Amino acid sequence: MSPKIKVFLIYGVSFMILFLLARFIMVQFYQEQTIWLTVIPLGIGMILLPKPHIEETQEGRVYGLKSIFFKRIIYIK
Repeated sequence: MSPKIKVFLIYGVSFMILFLLARFIMVQFYQEQTIWLTVIPLGIGMILLPKPHIEETQEGRVYGLKSIFFKRIIYIK
């Protein structure tokens, strides 16, 4: 599997997990079905997830994930 596919699969799966976890927690506190039960978990997911990072080198493109919690980039090989 290519590094590009791995990065986007990790990003997609981790977004779904974080979104569903945040939505589950929101449903436990707010019984009323409103648009905010979707908007707030989406915002949490977009802010907290590591973002895909593509770097051009002499050898070619290097794919990785860049997080707000770590200063360094996590490269995927």
